[in-house]
Amino acid sequence: MPTLEIISSIDTTPRHPIRLVANRTGLTVDLIRAWEKRYHVVDPARSVTKRRLYSDYDIERLRLIRLAKLNGRRLIDVAPLTLEALRDVVSEDSRYEVPQETQAEVFRPSWTNPLESSDTRNDIDAMLFAVQTMDQHRFDQLLQVGLVKQSLPAYLETVIGPLLQQIGESTRLGKLRIAHEHMATSHLRTFIGALRFRETYTGNEPKIVITTPTGQLHELGALMVAALVSVDGWLPVYLGPNTPADEIVACVMQSGARTVSLSLTYPADDPRIPTELTRLRSQLDQKIPIFVGGSAAAHHYDLISRLGLLSPPTLDELRHSLKMLRKGKIEASA
Repeated sequence: MPTLEIISSIDTTPRHPIRLVANRTGLTVDLIRAWEKRYHVVDPARSVTKRRLYSDYDIERLRLIRLAKLNGRRLIDVAPLTLEALRDVVSEDSRYEVPQETQAEVFRPSWTNPLESSDTRNDIDAMLFAVQTMDQHRFDQLLQVGLVKQSLPAYLETVIGPLLQQIGESTRLGKLRIAHEHMATSHLRTFIGALRFRETYTGNEPKIVITTPTGQLHELGALMVAALVSVDGWLPVYLGPNTPADEIVACVMQSGARTVSLSLTYPADDPRIPTELTRLRSQLDQKIPIFVGGSAAAHHYDLISRLGLLSPPTLDELRHSLKMLRKGKIEASA
């Protein structure tokens, strides 16, 4: 059993930023923040610039709590424990570990206990079940719970994006009613829209205009991009859906934006899309790249290619392209 002298020797000086703590503990930044707020597992200090600062003691607590939770302990039970008690718990649990190859698979209904699962398919199933049962409170709860389990970019890529596709497909096949889709869309719009305000802006960030062209009324894809780019140091200038090309150009000129992102979703064969994309490219400074994404982008691949527009197939590749743009390694085709 560890002695009090050993435990007290751990440095309690707050000096580590939260990203370093995440790297050392194997936890995500969002999960650390959520555990602080909900379970008070640690109490970080604040720098003069209001950044969280953690000590070696805090890191050890978080590391042990993570191990205890992986061993099957409930967070609510281990969060109040002292460091010595946490070490005892982890030490005790380690003596009863079952070799991975002999562990029996445990089946849980996909809509139960989402906090205990890191399976994104289960998370999506749980949300779809809440939509099917019109359980709005549960749907909102699952959206928030999922956010603390992954980084925001990963959450948007692996859960929210596939969820939107599944809802749209289920509605077209008649598995969900229009009322189900409207309920889900309304709550997702509020949830995703709020994500772009999680970051603190200085006013010096490069700007990106985000919208959908005329005739495209589905804005959730555009909202996802707005939330995503804010994580990477961009300031999104979000115009909502259904914006004419000349208005997009005017916004770029007045805001000084470095690029434009358009989302194409439904209807994919809208005859106005070719006209709007052509007008936008012809009116906008050729040095300003235009990104086009969404489920309907592939329908206009030839046009997008001919106009020299950029169409990264995934959100992760969009992030990479924007990173290259900031470094001056991407520009629009002439």
